[in-house]
Amino acid sequence: MKTETVINYFILVWKMILYNLRIIFANKFIWFLGGSVLFYLGLSVIYVFSNDISRVSDLYGVFIFSGILLVFYPSVFGIQNDQDARTIEILFGIPDYRYKVWLVRIILIFVIAWLILLAFTSLSSFLIVKFQVFRVTAQVMYPVLFLGMMAFMLSTVIRNGNGTAVAMIIFGLFFLILEDPLRKSQWNIFLNPYDPPFDVNETTWVIITFKNRIILITGTILFLLAALFNLQKREKFM
Repeated sequence: MKTETVINYFILVWKMILYNLRIIFANKFIWFLGGSVLFYLGLSVIYVFSNDISRVSDLYGVFIFSGILLVFYPSVFGIQNDQDARTIEILFGIPDYRYKVWLVRIILIFVIAWLILLAFTSLSSFLIVKFQVFRVTAQVMYPVLFLGMMAFMLSTVIRNGNGTAVAMIIFGLFFLILEDPLRKSQWNIFLNPYDPPFDVNETTWVIITFKNRIILITGTILFLLAALFNLQKREKFM
């Protein structure tokens, strides 16, 4: 009996994963996926024939932007797509809704992004410059997770995909404007761990990078908890 229960549980989880994958890859996600691939391939072709690219720090920004494109649409428009398809009423009727549906979906979004970014970094390591693929991919995922989860949280507050997209673009521009003033700060969202400033010694830079990653992880967790809490307010989404 226990074995049958475990099998049924895994079948249920598998069906839930397939259902959410169909939702994630629906609508306009394919355009953002294509844009991410084209952006990466376009710059990679330039870098392959360029003699100026010799460090992973030169590629770090390419990986981040590609990752942001991958998580942008499902994070920003996921709630609105459920509302437009009128499936959100059904989802709210499922016990422990936030854990059984959207938590699975948001995890899948970032797992897919990680796998695609892993393919990008592997290709770059083979064609352009050698580096530790898994380590670089992990470093890229910190800001991607932070911004993607921020978008998810804002979508539960604004409850409109276009409005959330505008808000995220404004926040993104704000973070980019602050990138140079905060280049040596642990609060820099786009901090490049592979590009230390000349006037900062290696030990100090490692500490700054470590604190920055702790801040990004903490922010990611807080955004997730806030989003899941907002999704409990059924009356705001009906």
